[in-house]
Amino acid sequence: MHPHTPESPPVPRRRRLTGILGAFAMLVGLAGVASPAYAAEPETTGSIAGVVTGEAGAPLEGVRVQLFLCDPDFDPLEQRDCWNLLWGEGTEGVTAVDGTFSIENLAPGTYRASINPQAQTAQYVYEYWDAAGTFETATDITVAAGEAANIEPTLELGATVSGRVVDEAGQPVSGGYAYAYLSSDLNSTRGGASVAADGSYTITGLPSGEYVFKAGPGWGSESELVDEYWQDVYDEDAAARVALVGGQSFAADFELNAGAVIEGTVSADGAPVEGVEVAASYAGSSDDYVATVKTVTAADGTYRLAGLEAGEYVVGFSDFDGEWAHQYWQGAVDRASSTHLDLSPGDVAEAVDANLTAGGTLTGNLTERAETGGVPSAQAYLDVLRKNSSGVWETVVFEQADASGAYEVSGLAPGEYTVMSYGSSSANWAKTYYGGGFFQDEAAVAAVTADAVTPGVDVEAAPGVQIAGSIIDEHGGPATGASLRLLFERAPGVWAEPEQVSGAGDDISFRMGGLPPGNYVVEFADRSDAAVPYATQYWENAPTREAATVLEAPNGGAFTGINAVMTRTAPEPEPAPTPTVNGIAQVGQAFTVDAGDWGDGAELAYQWLADGQPLADATGTELVPGDALEGVALAVTVTGTRPGAEPVAATSEATAPLAPRFADLTAGGHTDNVRWAGGAGVIAGIRGDDGIVRFDPKAPATRGVIAIALYRLAGSPEFEVPAVPTFADVPADHVAFTAVEYLVSVGGTAASGSFGPDDKLTRQHLAAFLYRASAPSFTAPAKATFSDVAVGSSFFRAIEWVAAERLTTVSGAFRPAAATSREELATFLKRWSAIDD
Repeated sequence: MHPHTPESPPVPRRRRLTGILGAFAMLVGLAGVASPAYAAEPETTGSIAGVVTGEAGAPLEGVRVQLFLCDPDFDPLEQRDCWNLLWGEGTEGVTAVDGTFSIENLAPGTYRASINPQAQTAQYVYEYWDAAGTFETATDITVAAGEAANIEPTLELGATVSGRVVDEAGQPVSGGYAYAYLSSDLNSTRGGASVAADGSYTITGLPSGEYVFKAGPGWGSESELVDEYWQDVYDEDAAARVALVGGQSFAADFELNAGAVIEGTVSADGAPVEGVEVAASYAGSSDDYVATVKTVTAADGTYRLAGLEAGEYVVGFSDFDGEWAHQYWQGAVDRASSTHLDLSPGDVAEAVDANLTAGGTLTGNLTERAETGGVPSAQAYLDVLRKNSSGVWETVVFEQADASGAYEVSGLAPGEYTVMSYGSSSANWAKTYYGGGFFQDEAAVAAVTADAVTPGVDVEAAPGVQIAGSIIDEHGGPATGASLRLLFERAPGVWAEPEQVSGAGDDISFRMGGLPPGNYVVEFADRSDAAVPYATQYWENAPTREAATVLEAPNGGAFTGINAVMTRTAPEPEPAPTPTVNGIAQVGQAFTVDAGDWGDGAELAYQWLADGQPLADATGTELVPGDALEGVALAVTVTGTRPGAEPVAATSEATAPLAPRFADLTAGGHTDNVRWAGGAGVIAGIRGDDGIVRFDPKAPATRGVIAIALYRLAGSPEFEVPAVPTFADVPADHVAFTAVEYLVSVGGTAASGSFGPDDKLTRQHLAAFLYRASAPSFTAPAKATFSDVAVGSSFFRAIEWVAAERLTTVSGAFRPAAATSREELATFLKRWSAIDD
């Protein structure tokens, strides 16, 4: 095996292989094309059509093209953006066998498209038109009446992650799941796959980037195993980061561990207690009802909590429908003073016992303020809060009243309590405390004692206030970093933020409800660390709170149109940073741009230069120069537009003149054929330790190299890759795996047992590979052409066919057992690719 790393440039489809390889392509069925989107007069509609190909130029069948439409009546003050995903028959297309699709009867307007590989093309990366990784960066498609808009997406081959997920005993975790996260966004997966019955999984179509891998027993599983990151890590910050490149395969196996276990016995007055709820919740949570794992005690009072992930836990014991008082481990009656358990997977915390004592009960009625007096707050939700040892209110239980607004909560530890009502869902009610206050420090206190009922803890919810509006910048878009703050007048001239706020919003609009009745002012300010922040203002452009317009709602109500347009002083002109070009000065090597630090919010544009002149269609952050740029020097101009400033351009230093694709080629001999093989991506170069790519023309070619070359010359077609490799010496992570399996699928190799991908390619085996790939109707001559290839010998027919097609020009001896050099292989393949179909 050659010690260097092979380079694998994309390969355009050069010719269709005849015979067996060509017949294979004809077996692919025709995909359906979507029917019309919705009824419309033909002269008033347009269409979007095109062809989807892979990065090697081959058409892709079965790719789903989905459309998003920009609503022409969109109001930026009412919604985040104008885009809506179209659903329903005719609003998407699926590519046919030749990669084409057409979506007809579209209303004129502005569209965007997502290009989604499906099962048969899952190895490709989904994208948005045109080659955008996110919807926000997608290119608009304009559809005009009576016209067809054409797009031709080229999908990149994604990376693949595969492996096995087993438990500590080595048994498959069937039904589990494996995930791949981009390290830049650990909150959402970039790819995932379920675990098969044998424990295997495969995640395909991952874009190039840095990844974190995770596996677990799957959502809803009753397994006691816990999720983990690759290599037995439980903290995402400590998880291994793996850089993947499109087309690369990576193996990541997982051995999942059982989670931590908490065991104990619950008793009262020396006897076991059945049916008590035991909950283990994260110590960082402020509420018991946000529990990680729950169970109830058995008849003998025992319990077992299993499958706990790494973390610090609080264990609580609750009998809210019974007689025993709620408590925490080691007898604590409030969460703030509870003892924590710091657990790791595999830990077993034993004897986490509880000895319960008698509890008390709170009862009361929830009503809602009305002109005729309080009316029952039917099915309303309430919080029961207990004052802890530090004097802070802790939420103990979340309950619901009955149809008459009555509630009863038992199993409370003795102490001071209050109740907060959310009101019923029939209207917008302010969250109100026992005693009528809207802040915890205004709540009335009800004492609970053991074996006693505390009645009359009634709460009348007040009508709430709703406030809705938008925050935009002076250009009508989102004011990034700006947000609002509500101030409530608790007493004349005393303003404070309301304690209870619920609501929703996006980059532009907001809506808040459940606010107490009274007077408000709305402040809009920049909460970011921007160098030039937005100026603080109050509603209706008031510069100070004292000058602000007051929203008066003593009996509740709704305010809409509370909008703000944020402005800031234009920043002083900043000098442009100096961009740099990174890469090795050689044709075929990838160059990238480091634009430098332009500051937050800057928009950057790029233009590559060849010997100082703009290079057509070279406006990205990466460039792979072709053979036509041999000998030229590259540079890049970065144009940066900072917020509120004029564009500024800066140009990098030029690279050295680009060396040829293969640095070790000389004139004459097989040179032209080697250049053809390299430029077409048929035979990859070899990257040395110095980063320079060479061809090493005199080195022997291998069986793996010719397999890859034939697969690429076939256009890298899609086929069903077997789950189990055919040859033990060509596993799934071998660089030649896909190519070798393709040859097997079309009868292009007669090897059995092992393939020998790193074995030298003999001249007789070369002849056999080319002969099988073309599958000609050929009758060998009666007399041998070569003195060392006898009539009837093993490779006689294939070698005679090579001679007849003039793929070789030698005479006398063929040297069938001699090794084929890499440059000789390039010559054979170029001649073979020129044979007429």
